[in-house]
Amino acid sequence: MDKLRVLHVIGGGEFGGAERHILNLAAALDPGEVSVAVACLFARPFADMAREAGLEAHAFPMRHKTDLRVVGRLVELAREGGFHLVHTHGVRANLIGRLAARRAGRPVVTTVHSLLRFDYPNLFSRLVNGLAERFSRHLTAHFIAVSQALKEALLRGGVPADRVTVIYNGVDVQTPPDSPANLRVRLRYTPDTPLVGMVARLHRVKGHRVFLFAAREVLARRPGVKFLVVGAGPERQALEALARELGIAEAVRFTGFVEDITAVMGALELLVVASYWEGFGLTAAEALGMGIPVISTSAGGLGEVVRHGETGLLVPPGNAPELAGAILWMLDHPEEARAMAARGGELVRREFTVEKMAQQTTQVYRKVLAR
Repeated sequence: MDKLRVLHVIGGGEFGGAERHILNLAAALDPGEVSVAVACLFARPFADMAREAGLEAHAFPMRHKTDLRVVGRLVELAREGGFHLVHTHGVRANLIGRLAARRAGRPVVTTVHSLLRFDYPNLFSRLVNGLAERFSRHLTAHFIAVSQALKEALLRGGVPADRVTVIYNGVDVQTPPDSPANLRVRLRYTPDTPLVGMVARLHRVKGHRVFLFAAREVLARRPGVKFLVVGAGPERQALEALARELGIAEAVRFTGFVEDITAVMGALELLVVASYWEGFGLTAAEALGMGIPVISTSAGGLGEVVRHGETGLLVPPGNAPELAGAILWMLDHPEEARAMAARGGELVRREFTVEKMAQQTTQVYRKVLAR
């Protein structure tokens, strides 16, 4: 077989780590070896964003969570589009994509980006989605885990070791913009204002509440620090209310969704990842690749990117006092913080490149199809 044709299936109702992963992977794959298309189960935003990035993209909006009529449309696409393999991302896409691939006679690769129990804090939703995942898991020929921590979770869940490959998310290392001060000007912050930011969808698993409680402690010691919350999501109103309740609303800006993350990160003194769990820690890797100091929790795969005292600082998830202490230490020791970020950048350029991710993913595709 010469050129492979791969159909990625994803929910696509938001723009998070999995969606960024697909765009980075598609851009890095050798177009002479692999052709990629995307099928989304929501009308927007990701289908539109994929098209803007030059990808073939299809939207098959599900009317409700059990709308299995979409399976038939995916079967038709897989067959008529000449796809050799289906690559799924996320619980709903896993179920729909696996069922469609089985009917179309195509093998499935599934990338696991996170742990289900953190994606669905509601007990009922967690049970339903857990059953859907276990019901269809045997239809996946091979799993890609984006960290060693996720591979270990899959093995504990009964997936055989020979069906799991760790492929770290690839980071497209960007040079910070020449004038990150432009963002500070728009926010009316002076060039010397310490700016500490979180870049993440506004979801409980990301730990924004802990970040805000830590911000209050930092401001009690250093009232000139400003905090940036970058991202969109269902928690925004609650988080804005919490900032007002804590008396720190004047020091915290909520930007909503920002497309040019490079400009945001280039303006930061420090990036914080406060997550209760991360499969990998793509935002942390992107920041280190740009030379931005990082503090993160030690949850999941984050410790594979942020190595305590070497490439950044690690704190326990859910611990606002320790997070506040780490932020203050970084702000008080700027030279040490920059040295850690420089070592982190070396790690990213060595271990977490998009080229390496694309090469390893293509090898998995070939291995699966050779069976």
